[in-house]
Amino acid sequence: MQDTLLKIQNISKQFPGVTALNDVSFEIKKNTVHCIVGENGAGKSTLIKILTGAETRTNGTIVYNGQDFNPRNTREAMNSGMSVLFQELNVVDQLTVEQNLSLGKEPRSFGFIRKDKASDAVFQVLQSLDPSIRLSDRVSTLSVAQKQVIEIAKAISSESDVIIMDEPTAAITEDEVNRLFTIINHIKKENVTVIYISHRLSEIFEIGDYVTVLRDGQMIGTESIEDLSYCRDEVESCAELIKMMLGKVVVEHYVPSTIDKTRKVLQLHNVSNAKLKDVSFDLYKGEILGFYGLIGSGKTETANAIYGIDKVEGEIFINGKKISIDKPESAIRAGIAMVPEERRTEGLFTKLSIKENIPLMNIKTISRNGIFSRKKERLLAKKYIEKVKIVARDEDQNVAKLSGGNQQKVVLSKCLNAESAVLLMDEPTRGIDVGAKEEIHNLIRELSQAGKSVIVFSSELPEILNLCDRIILLYEGRIKEIIENGGEIDSERIMHIVTGGGGQHNE
Repeated sequence: MQDTLLKIQNISKQFPGVTALNDVSFEIKKNTVHCIVGENGAGKSTLIKILTGAETRTNGTIVYNGQDFNPRNTREAMNSGMSVLFQELNVVDQLTVEQNLSLGKEPRSFGFIRKDKASDAVFQVLQSLDPSIRLSDRVSTLSVAQKQVIEIAKAISSESDVIIMDEPTAAITEDEVNRLFTIINHIKKENVTVIYISHRLSEIFEIGDYVTVLRDGQMIGTESIEDLSYCRDEVESCAELIKMMLGKVVVEHYVPSTIDKTRKVLQLHNVSNAKLKDVSFDLYKGEILGFYGLIGSGKTETANAIYGIDKVEGEIFINGKKISIDKPESAIRAGIAMVPEERRTEGLFTKLSIKENIPLMNIKTISRNGIFSRKKERLLAKKYIEKVKIVARDEDQNVAKLSGGNQQKVVLSKCLNAESAVLLMDEPTRGIDVGAKEEIHNLIRELSQAGKSVIVFSSELPEILNLCDRIILLYEGRIKEIIENGGEIDSERIMHIVTGGGGQHNE
């Protein structure tokens, strides 16, 4: 067909002991937003790597613009007009924003880098996405959301025929999402095709034209968004898509924890720094406490303060005893573990295997009298692979080769093995599919029932409402209100408060 840009035919990919893709076939039409959805481990990332030359296919063919397409590496794919924005950040913290945007594209004369007007396009895209980011800013000083904006700007300005976006909105604000969607609609009119991957299913119906569903490496089906949405509201449409992804419908609702209100496990009194303003709250034994606010509200800074990453003034108490937490090691000794927002750079050693990552916060679980045991290390890894349902070839698999959801489960396993009384979880399900999200939510509930106390820091209101017993609303580093979950919750009022519209702080 003339309007077909990409024809993927009978694509299979096998790794030792694992079939990542099995006979996948579908077509992508020109000038459309074609979404690909599926659980973590469904084969989405493998398919993208094949399209971009990062992996070679085992079987099958790809026809691109009427020609056989078999890129030998990522540069060859880019030169063919196919660029990709990966889910995991690919910026260089030590460089400025301008240097990151032009990295690898620097114009040269006689071997010297020179400036020209060709780079103006990427700078203009950056300004349209987030005018607050300056070209002179060092990337290490930016938030995760701002780093993601830089990656988006690089991909959009690449003048490609196809742009693959892998979870582009996972760490950006609602305003940035709206600006991104405006740009996507614009570039679609300029003969650019977008392959869009997201676990936020509402985005699929907002921005997509077609959606392909993968499950366990196989293609379940391709549907037009118009057909999926016909005679259905968004909730029903999302439920239908989830059913295709999982083979079942997932419905979550708030289940109250068994909380011991006589036991204050953690207390913060007037904790402040450059971002936080007099943050005070109590955390009870067995409680799941939620911190909700938009990106930049102070959620991550609160987690970092408790975990000793950021310096703060004020008082922190564990089980009624005032303690000083000036580094993560102090927090771990005090019985606090943390699942960080950025799992690859802050939560994992990606060059190590699953079995080497899990014991790192509590080496005593695999040693005796200072003597390390390989057998205990292997048994420990197998225990958590089964407990948290890590999908992997075996415990020796390198964590860099796992899907995002399974990497998150390794980070969670590492924290569980620390045997801490308090678990901090910063954006615990960012970039994770609905199936893995349900599993992690159930694990959090199990921890609560076992008497552990959990603090969830999330920018997803449905997650907070489904999971947490009390909800702390943040705006610009201040606690604006503390809400008891259960009963009728006014979501509009919550959004009003976290966008600066008032609120009454009471405990």
